[in-house]
Amino acid sequence: MFYSILFPAKEQQDKQTAREMPAFFRDLNIDQIAEAVLEPKERFELNNIFYSPLADKEVIIYRQEVLRDLEDKELREALEHCSEAIHGVYRCLFNVRRGLTSSEPSENNYLTRGKLLENAERYCQETSLLLERLSSLTLSSAGLISFCEYLREYCASPAFSDLSLDIKKLREAFSAVTYCMVLHKNVIHIRENENLTGFVEPITKCFEKFRTGDSKDYRQKISDEPLASNIEAATLELLSKQNKPLFAELEEFSKKHFRFEDKIISLFSREIQFYLSWLDFTDPVKEAGLPFCYPALSDTISSVQCTDGFDLALAHLIKSDTVTNSFALKAPEQIVVITGPNQGGKTTFARAFGQLHYFASLGLHVPGRSATAFLFDNIFTHFGQGEDLSALEGKLRDDLIRLHAILDEATSRSLVIINEIFTSTVVNDALILGNFLIKTLVSIGAPAVVITFLDELAVFGPETVSMMSAVLEDDPAARTYKITRKPPDGLAYAIHIAGKYGLTYEQLSGRLRR
Repeated sequence: MFYSILFPAKEQQDKQTAREMPAFFRDLNIDQIAEAVLEPKERFELNNIFYSPLADKEVIIYRQEVLRDLEDKELREALEHCSEAIHGVYRCLFNVRRGLTSSEPSENNYLTRGKLLENAERYCQETSLLLERLSSLTLSSAGLISFCEYLREYCASPAFSDLSLDIKKLREAFSAVTYCMVLHKNVIHIRENENLTGFVEPITKCFEKFRTGDSKDYRQKISDEPLASNIEAATLELLSKQNKPLFAELEEFSKKHFRFEDKIISLFSREIQFYLSWLDFTDPVKEAGLPFCYPALSDTISSVQCTDGFDLALAHLIKSDTVTNSFALKAPEQIVVITGPNQGGKTTFARAFGQLHYFASLGLHVPGRSATAFLFDNIFTHFGQGEDLSALEGKLRDDLIRLHAILDEATSRSLVIINEIFTSTVVNDALILGNFLIKTLVSIGAPAVVITFLDELAVFGPETVSMMSAVLEDDPAARTYKITRKPPDGLAYAIHIAGKYGLTYEQLSGRLRR
């Protein structure tokens, strides 16, 4: 039985989803990605799906398979069209049903009943078209195969057949209704069709001899949505008096098929946009030549790796100028400690690490040629914040309070990402605090990325992996933005930058002696 294109089982679908953006989104720049992904699809209300990471391997693989299928252009176009159309029907039905339950004649009238008929007809057409298009394509994912089978059974059901037949009968009956409309001053008169001869054909024939070429077609398509609904409703009310049995059938149709749509198809039309919105966002990055992959999933941190990964928020902005980086952990390695010069890509690497795991937990493809992601229970981030001069405590105290909260809540399944802390205290104190931090993370067993200016933390023990932001060999002031696995070298890169701009002690002293 099909329940959802996001979850293979109903009990998984029924679990509570997040309503608020996770706290770590801002530090990892996932908030920027979420905005770009969700805003164009705001009408589908996908936020709670994007805010709810998964730790269930079965559900993640289920989603990965669906997304793989959707990389087929023809299938993607078919689902994009039908999703928009069917979801559009549901949005219209909200106002239609509100009108049909209103006591106001201006809302509860034959025009509103006609809208119910029109939306029911469009729903049947789009549902049948969706089945036709899905049946003609090769599907590989369990989710889409199961949905296609559900759709086939639904379209063959008595309920759908009965709805389609009632629509057809009413449409044919209303198509046969003809009438004359006489407009005089501010009054509209409706009367029976008098079989008046049309004027178009004789006038066209008369002026045919003056034709010198094809003329421009000045006709314009009139919107389906009435621009003067009160007039249309009044016209239909007059017509109903001349066609009482037919309008009584429309009344009966509105009662019988007040809620004609299938809930699962309605849900599908919304949920499928979760995948489509991600593909819309990642396509331009792919076209720029950057790789994506479907990550393997691991219950242990020791097998986590990524080849040519990158910060997706940054790549969305700079495309092909993005620098990729790789990493791999092997037991007993647990903590990546990154050192090196400022502005060398360390923070970007940390963000890419967090993004990789979060997007993998949603069942999406992730930046990189290949990857293995850790199934986490939570992500904790601690990125440096400017000192609040209005607060009574200083920056160091604030760092310690925030870190205490993280270490108190983190488990061996939590990802911890810490960026440049203890910078507001002297080196000896920072080293003591940094060693305590690493020791605590090791004891908890929490996988972590720690960015620091303290080289000593990178060689804490076998649980730590040392990585450095690289510079050009012949110009240490130039950044490559590559983060490589290597021991810390203890170089003070600030002196190279100062030398590049003639600001070292020797350079300044030499100029002052002149």
